[in-house]
Amino acid sequence: MPTPTKVKILRGETRPSRVNYREPLPSSDLPRMPADMDAEAKVVWRRVTSSMGRTRVIRVPDSDILRCYCEAVSRYARAARLYARSGPLVRHAGGLVKNPLHQVVRDDGEQIRLFARELGLSPSARVGLHVEPEREFGSIEDDIGLPPRLRAISSRE
Repeated sequence: MPTPTKVKILRGETRPSRVNYREPLPSSDLPRMPADMDAEAKVVWRRVTSSMGRTRVIRVPDSDILRCYCEAVSRYARAARLYARSGPLVRHAGGLVKNPLHQVVRDDGEQIRLFARELGLSPSARVGLHVEPEREFGSIEDDIGLPPRLRAISSRE
């Protein structure tokens, strides 16, 4: 799967042949949280958008995959709690069998891993990202100009 240009640049890619300068650029706005998500998924949404929002990697077109990630985390947490209470084996037809929740937890964990990778949320996905500050802090004179006593001197020249 191709890596988005923004992610390549954040990872430090400098070779022009590897960067698509004509890649469509989505809106720089953060996606809006869907109102119909469950409460646990909403907590995940807020956490992700507040921590990753400044990177400008997650944008409006990513809202569906972000929703899938948040809902997978929510489902995983619920299934993991149930699995922890019931244990790895359950009684069925007079005997012990593997708890079906084990597969649910494993599947949800795999979905989380895949979605996190797509969104740049896993440690391995972030390891190469180099986020530049939105603004360099150089000379304050660029913002407010020279101090008043120096303005008088520079205006005489």
